[in-house]
Amino acid sequence: MNKIFLWIVLAVIILGLLLILLNTRMGQSGDAPVPADNSVSAPVKPAPPVAQPPQPVTPGTPADGEKLAAAGVKPSPAAVERGFAFETGEETPATAESPAPASPGTTPLTAAAHDEKAPAAAPAAPAAPAEVKKAEKPAPKPQPAPKPQPAPKNQTITNFVVFVRDGGATIRLDASSPIRFKHLELTSPSRVVVDLHGTWKLSEPGVPKGEMVKDVRLGKKGSDTRIVIDLHAKAKTRYILTKGKKRLDIRLDKTK
Repeated sequence: MNKIFLWIVLAVIILGLLLILLNTRMGQSGDAPVPADNSVSAPVKPAPPVAQPPQPVTPGTPADGEKLAAAGVKPSPAAVERGFAFETGEETPATAESPAPASPGTTPLTAAAHDEKAPAAAPAAPAAPAEVKKAEKPAPKPQPAPKPQPAPKNQTITNFVVFVRDGGATIRLDASSPIRFKHLELTSPSRVVVDLHGTWKLSEPGVPKGEMVKDVRLGKKGSDTRIVIDLHAKAKTRYILTKGKKRLDIRLDKTK
């Protein structure tokens, strides 16, 4: 009874394998039947292969393998691992893996996407604040010119002398108060004009004969006292104040 049961199981397994192989060949070939007559018919596009659901596999036993080997069925190496698959000499073409479709709503990454990841440009430097102009100080008002002090009264020239020397002459005035004066050199004829500030008491000096001084004259110029020295020729003139500005020396020298 055990042998009969094993043979029945084996026959069922072989029949199931043959059905699986037949279905696989029919699904892979997909060729249309050739018409009986010789007329040319339009080519029929092969139907796309229909994926078959995997069939449940029952692992075989060593006894089944011995019976199959006795029946002349040679198992393949892969079949041996599964326990009951057998080599039939037919190759099952490998189906090309198609690329997985992109999920909806997904946009391929492009160079623009990389550009978006680029760091943003550095913000522009803030504009320098406008310089605040400092309030300009108002220009100081011009100060009025100091009024000239009035000349002291009772001013006196205590000594008025003309000295003659080689190459020139010197005129000396000694005063009772500091001397303030203005001077001017004139030509045609040559003469020197000295204006003493204020009113002075003085008398004309004696003029010795010489090559430089011709005469000395006194006069008025407004409120000032004027002294005019007439010369024989043009001279180089120097004015020297000493003794607290109470002595004035007028040096006259020949010009080369």
